[in-house]
Amino acid sequence: MRSSYTTLMQSKYFNPAFNSAIFDGPVRIYFAQFHEALALKIYFLIQQKLAAETAKAKEASKASGANILVMVYPTADSFLLSFDGRESKSSPLEVEKWHEDVVIGLRGPVEDENLDLLIETLRLTMDTWRPAPMELSSAPAEL
Repeated sequence: MRSSYTTLMQSKYFNPAFNSAIFDGPVRIYFAQFHEALALKIYFLIQQKLAAETAKAKEASKASGANILVMVYPTADSFLLSFDGRESKSSPLEVEKWHEDVVIGLRGPVEDENLDLLIETLRLTMDTWRPAPMELSSAPAEL
């Protein structure tokens, strides 16, 4: 199953505060409007530092319909609601596979020093991400 905006809205990862998004190829950044400056900073860092990885991820996304979702949670509490059981960890982010997508959640607004960790996490994710290609719907079913 490929996730869509509708399934994302019904998932544990969605927060009602997400009223803005930046879509660029396979990377989708969801955030509350008051975090727009941070989301734009993340977007530009991806453009500057991950050009080769993004090109590779675009091909994987095109073949599979899958995406890498970066969720900038408005608060640490809202982050904990989506990544249950992570209370004991103090990491500023979490990564989970969701269907063929990958979700990277940021624990509230992150400090600039944690943006390097996010970029390295995105680099590793893009380098190792292998979503299954979409099957052709017109292919005959095997009996």
